[in-house]
Amino acid sequence: MRSLTPEVTAVNAATPQAARVTGSREQRAWSQAQNFEQVFLNTMFSQMFTGIGTESPLGGKQSEAWRGMLVDEYAKSVTGQGGVGLANHVYRELIGAQEAAPRRVPARS
Repeated sequence: MRSLTPEVTAVNAATPQAARVTGSREQRAWSQAQNFEQVFLNTMFSQMFTGIGTESPLGGKQSEAWRGMLVDEYAKSVTGQGGVGLANHVYRELIGAQEAAPRRVPARS
């Protein structure tokens, strides 16, 4: 079973400043946004390989077992280097939804 989650939240030029604080709400939102982008890219990259025939270097029965891992590594690599910009939009939506949500007041004992 493949892991579609980044091992470590990638900090790069695209990382919002607030998401660089370890353990913060913003860092968790950024991690989820990167995870979403990685899954999206994994799906897009896997579609690139659907039409490859058996004569190409990445075609044939031997390579089918490794193709999923290659696509997963492509998605991790692109996401870790800043991605395609999807994580930024998802991050803003997550933070906006959290700020718009009513705050729960803990019950008094």
